Amino acid sequence: MKPLGIAIWGLGRHALNRILPSISRVHEISLIGVCSRSEKNVKEAAKKWNCYFWTDPTEMLDCVDVDVVYISTPIGVHFELTACALIAGKHVWCEKPLTCSLEDSKKLVSIAKKNNKMLVENFMYLYHPQFDRVLNYINNNGKIYSVICRFGMPLLEEPGFRNNKNLGGGAFWDIASYPVSAVVKLFANQNVKILFSEIFRRDNSSVDNAGRAILRFSKGPTAYLEWGVGIGYKNEIDIWSEKGSFFTDKIFSKPSNFQTKYQIRDLKGNENIETGAISEQFEDMLHFFYDVYYSSDLIKKEYQSILDRARIMDQIINDRKLSD
Repeated sequence: MKPLGIAIWGLGRHALNRILPSISRVHEISLIGVCSRSEKNVKEAAKKWNCYFWTDPTEMLDCVDVDVVYISTPIGVHFELTACALIAGKHVWCEKPLTCSLEDSKKLVSIAKKNNKMLVENFMYLYHPQFDRVLNYINNNGKIYSVICRFGMPLLEEPGFRNNKNLGGGAFWDIASYPVSAVVKLFANQNVKILFSEIFRRDNSSVDNAGRAILRFSKGPTAYLEWGVGIGYKNEIDIWSEKGSFFTDKIFSKPSNFQTKYQIRDLKGNENIETGAISEQFEDMLHFFYDVYYSSDLIKKEYQSILDRARIMDQIINDRKLSD
């Protein structure tokens, strides 16, 4: 199978530091070009990565060598850009979350289906061996009693769009989407009820800063989710089963050289520490997306995963209490 031609739409730090280097190491993907409003940025990136550059998105979308558009822009413009790319006949790999509403996600999935195009939401951690190990524990340790999932971080020196409500800023869309996506994947094909959700906006901020939610899944597990910015760093998942417990750190964001560890306790509380694989999760994700591209069944599963995640996010934000 031939390499997929890919174009990057958006050249923020994330694209420059993680996405472009990862693409360069995945032989099944060929970087065709980069697109951004900044002529300086696209010229510098094109020179470094030996590819085309565009400041006019129409030129990028007209390029016959581009099979896939990777959207790496602020959340608030994902819907518009994804729709443009799909209608132009391109497949789309979009940074999480795909949109800020269930209805918008439904519209994009509908456009993708109508145009027979692949559409995926880039939760990179789902493809790392660490998450496979979490799934393995869930599936092989009897009844799961509860899961605690936390993701939070200090204030960023350069928050960019994250402080702009119109661009999808705030902790809910940027941070909460991770723990939500984790439990949706861990307890796939189960109905879920939102027992409680709360979103905080502190210090007269224009966007939300933190929140928490309690979810009950139909086969019994309860999920406690917490997220926030402007707080101490947390990035972890803790599982309590009828056979013991399981904990791992850096489940969502991790450097490429991170040594995964698993703290496992048996029925009587005896503890064992396991180490796992070191892997670059963005490369893992790109390899998986390449396989999805050639499988109509996997493409359909990705459509459904997008809607499952969007539905839970929609319920959490609509049922929430808003606190100062």
